Amino acid sequence: MSFSPSPCVPTGVRSIQEQRERWDRKRKRTGRELVQSEQRYCEKLDLITTYFVEILKAKGTLRQDIRESIFSSIKSIHLVNQTLLGHLEDGNFGVGFDQFCPHLHFYTTYVDNFQAAKKILAVQLKKNKAFRRFKKLQEARPEFHKLKLEDLLPLPLKRIQQ
Repeated sequence: MSFSPSPCVPTGVRSIQEQRERWDRKRKRTGRELVQSEQRYCEKLDLITTYFVEILKAKGTLRQDIRESIFSSIKSIHLVNQTLLGHLEDGNFGVGFDQFCPHLHFYTTYVDNFQAAKKILAVQLKKNKAFRRFKKLQEARPEFHKLKLEDLLPLPLKRIQQ
């Protein structure tokens, strides 16, 4: 004798409903993981834009052309990803990605410039004492969790691969 959990619902219908429920749980879990991942990514981009790009601009520690060579389109990438994050947090995944995709050129610009940026950063760290001191002070902030600027700058490259 086999036991049927619900005699009023045929077995085939019940298994379809169970499968739909499993898919729904998986979809929700994947959505949560995507939102959390994007939040962590935006927090790290925020460290770069706030504590390096904006403060360096305000202080004038680096000339504008050098600053732009090192940080390239990171500020635009940050803004685009913050917008995407807002849509993801609201559950509007489709709209978020539809609006995000036309801005992928910021990533292309960043990737194309990355090797030159690393070289310029190395030169500035070697020759510019004020910048070297500034960088050390910023990285000592508790928000950085012992991360260095050199650890943060490759993030957009890694994000594309994800």
